[in-house]
Amino acid sequence: MGLTEYRALLIDCDEVLVDRDSGVWAALQPLLDSRGGHSDKEQVLAEYAEVVRGLYPRFAELGFSGSQCFAHRQLAERWGLKASWEEGMSFARSAANWSLFEDAPGAMLYLRKFYRLLVRGDRDTEDRGLLCERLGITPDDFISLASDPLLDPEWLKNNELEVRHVLQVTRPAAVGSATRDVCLICRDPAKRSSPCAADYCINSMADLVAQHQLSLRR
Repeated sequence: MGLTEYRALLIDCDEVLVDRDSGVWAALQPLLDSRGGHSDKEQVLAEYAEVVRGLYPRFAELGFSGSQCFAHRQLAERWGLKASWEEGMSFARSAANWSLFEDAPGAMLYLRKFYRLLVRGDRDTEDRGLLCERLGITPDDFISLASDPLLDPEWLKNNELEVRHVLQVTRPAAVGSATRDVCLICRDPAKRSSPCAADYCINSMADLVAQHQLSLRR
């Protein structure tokens, strides 16, 4: 399908709209300072992603802040450090201040003229309202990663959508879980696989806007 034929976009929150990696890197600095020496950013973020994946089966029990707190504790243990629960919670609460990518607000403003915008991510309830306001969506359109609306016939019916109407806008780490109608946002072109494993492969949300504008002219 062409870009103008979809009715909704299902957009990953972190790494597509929110610069999670920069937020995590900044919040880990106190722990890294205790570790000493030079820390490789890519390695640290890879370790963070690994411990978060390991904790995800407990997400229903821990919640977002709890899982982030435990991730901080596990990283400290990996690095032979001691970290208090207060430090872990400070790390977890930093997520409320993670920055949007510079192009995200303008892209969302443009795209919502043509699509229903759905955002997939995980945040504590008290943080969702502000994040939704920053993204220009309603809280009902912020969908937990614990659910997949494209596999929920009742949700699709209630929202007057079919799977083919929805384009998933995702990041390289998650593209394997999406099987069709995928737009891959790879903000670091060096990490893009070749050939691209998605229907659309672009560098940013700004590029998605540009591609949509080209589609309108055809």
